[in-house]
Amino acid sequence: MHRHLTVFIGALVWLSALIAAPAQAQVRPQDVPLDAWASLPAISSVTVSDDGTRLAYLRREGERSVVVVQSTAGDVLVTVDVSDRRFTGLQWLSPDHVGIWSLVLETRLTVGISHQPQLDIVNARTQNVARALRSADRSVVNAIYGLTRGEYRGEPTIYVEAVTSEGSPWTYDVYRVDLDNGRGRRVATGQQDASGYLIRPDGSVAARIARSEDSTRFRLATPDGSGGWRTIYETVSLLDGPGVWGFGHDRDHAMISVTEGQDVNLVEISLKTGETVKTTRMPDAPSGPFYDRYDRLVAMGTYGDDASYTFFEPDLEAGWTVMTQGLSGRRLTLESFSDDFQTVVVHSDGVSDSGTYFLYNGAARSVSVVGRSYPNVPVDAIGPIFIINYKAADGMDLMGYLTLPPGRELKDLPLVVMPHGGPASRDYLEFNWRAQALASRGYAVFQPQFRGSDGFGEAHLQAGYGEWGRKMQTDLSDGVKHLVEEGMVDAERVCIVGASYGGYAALQGMVTEPGVYRCAVSIAGVSDLPAMLEAEARQRGSGTTSQNPVIRYWARFMGADSRRDSILQELSPARNVGSIQGPILLIHGRDDTVVPLNQSQIMDRALRSAGKETQLIILEGEDHWASYAPTRLAMLEATVAFLLEHNPPD
Repeated sequence: MHRHLTVFIGALVWLSALIAAPAQAQVRPQDVPLDAWASLPAISSVTVSDDGTRLAYLRREGERSVVVVQSTAGDVLVTVDVSDRRFTGLQWLSPDHVGIWSLVLETRLTVGISHQPQLDIVNARTQNVARALRSADRSVVNAIYGLTRGEYRGEPTIYVEAVTSEGSPWTYDVYRVDLDNGRGRRVATGQQDASGYLIRPDGSVAARIARSEDSTRFRLATPDGSGGWRTIYETVSLLDGPGVWGFGHDRDHAMISVTEGQDVNLVEISLKTGETVKTTRMPDAPSGPFYDRYDRLVAMGTYGDDASYTFFEPDLEAGWTVMTQGLSGRRLTLESFSDDFQTVVVHSDGVSDSGTYFLYNGAARSVSVVGRSYPNVPVDAIGPIFIINYKAADGMDLMGYLTLPPGRELKDLPLVVMPHGGPASRDYLEFNWRAQALASRGYAVFQPQFRGSDGFGEAHLQAGYGEWGRKMQTDLSDGVKHLVEEGMVDAERVCIVGASYGGYAALQGMVTEPGVYRCAVSIAGVSDLPAMLEAEARQRGSGTTSQNPVIRYWARFMGADSRRDSILQELSPARNVGSIQGPILLIHGRDDTVVPLNQSQIMDRALRSAGKETQLIILEGEDHWASYAPTRLAMLEATVAFLLEHNPPD
C-alpha cells in the first residue's frame, strides 16, 4: 500500500487534483480481462482508530486477503491473513485492539448448517491474535451477535452477546471477553425470550430486548432493582416490529425505529420511565446507526442514491459537509470517524469512480486517498449510468438504472435485465462490478427497482406484498417495453440475469413472458417455492407459517396463507417449465445456506425432463454472496460466455 497522497484544501481545486487516476493508455473495455471486474475490491472496510492516528483495512492481492493495521502516515504495524474465512468487517475495540468479523459455518444453532458471526481480536501493539470465546467459563457457541466496548478493572474489554449451550433450552447471554486472550466469562444470563441487550460499559444490562417465538410480540424491559424485569415498551406486529438500534443521546435512553403505516420514525425513549423523549421523522427506512465509543448515537443513515444521514453530532456533520461539497456528483458513504470527529473516513464511487476511500483530517484541513477499490479497471472502461423513469402497466411510477457499454450510442442496444435480490432490497446509482463487466462486453444493463424494493418509501415496499411472480415480475418487462419504445434497446436481443430473488425473477420471466427474454441466467435462484419454505421450516424448527418470521416475510410477498398454499405451485418456475422457450444457465454455490443448492438442482431436473436447454454449474466452496474471487470469476466467465452465445451483442 502506497503512502497517502495528501492535498491541502484551499479551494475546490484540491479535489480534481486528488482524484485524478494515474495516467493510462486508452484501453478498449472489451479488452479489460474479466478478472479485473470479478476480483474482490483491492481495499475495503477502512476504519480509523479512536485517536485518529491509525487505520485498519482489508487488502486483497489475488486470492490472498490480509487485514492491515497501519499509522495514518503509512507505516504498517501488523498484518493478519484472513484468506481462509468469509471476512465481513473490522471494528476498533480499544486504542490498541482491532476486531476482525467473519462468517463461519455452524451446525449447533439450527437444524442443518448456517453461517454465524465470529470475532478475532488483533493487538496492534503486540501483534497477538486471539479468537473471542474460543475458551470460556461456560459451554458457549463460538458465535457473537452483539458487542459493546467497556472497561473491567480499569482496562479496556468488550461485552458480547452469545448462546450458552448448557442445558435445554439454550440461553442468550452476555460474556465479558479479555481482549488479549479472547477468554469469555458469563456476566448475565438471559431468559428464554431474550433476543438482545443494551449493555453499559461496566457490563451491567441497561435493557433487555425480548421477542416472542414468532417475533410478533416485542418487549423492551429494564431491571426493576430486585432481580426482576419491568416492561417499559411493548407492541404486537404481525409484520415489521420495532428495530432497536442501541442507546440514544446517553445511556439512559434507547433509540428504536417504528413503522407506522407508510411513515418511519426514529423514537428515543427513556429507560427509566418508558416515555418518548424525541421523535425524528426519517426520510426513509434506517439503514444503520453510527455510535461513538461511548455508545452515543451520532448519526443514522437511510437508504438512497445520495446516502443521507440524520446527524446528532454537529462536529461529525461538519466534516461530512466538507466532503459532500467537494465530491459532488459522487455517491458518498460515511465509514468511520475518530473520537473528536476531526478524522473521518468516507467512501466514494460514481460514473468515473470504481470506488475510492478518502481520509479527511479536519484539524489539518487536509484530505488523503487511502486506496482505490478496483485499481485494475481503467476509468475509460467504466460505462455511464443513467436513471430511467417509467410507468408500470397499472400506472405505478417506477425507476431503474441503465448502464451503457462505453462508447456505444444509446440506440438499439442488446439488453441484460438484472433484477436485484431480496426482494426487499435495492440497487444504487453506483459502480456495480457485475453490471459494468457485462457492459464492457457490449450490453446495456438495466436494474429495475420493482415494487417491493426497499429504500423508496414504505408505499413502494408495501406495493410488493402479494405480488411475487405477479406485478413484481411484470414491473421488469414493463421497463423493457419502455426502453424499446424509446429506441434505446433492441426488443429481439433481451436476456435476464439475476441472483437470489433476482435468480427467481430470471426463471419466472422465462416461464411467464417467453416472448420478452431469449435466455436467462439464474444465480442461486429460488425455483420451487413449496420446497424452499419446507426447507426453511425444517431449519428453523417451526411448524407453521405464522410462527416462523422468515417464512412470514416470504409469504407476505408471495400472497400465500401457508407454505402449502396451492398458489406457491403456480408461482414456482420448476413446476411450470412447459412454456419456457430459450436456454437457461443455472449457477449455485455448494455452501449456500440462504437458498439451498437443491433449488437449482430441482430446476435443472425439471428442465431436462421437459427437454429444455439447460446447464447447471456448481461452484465449490462458494456461499450465497459471491464471497470468493476464484468463484466470482468462474461465475462471471460462465455468464458472459452464455450471453455471447445466445444473445451476441453485435
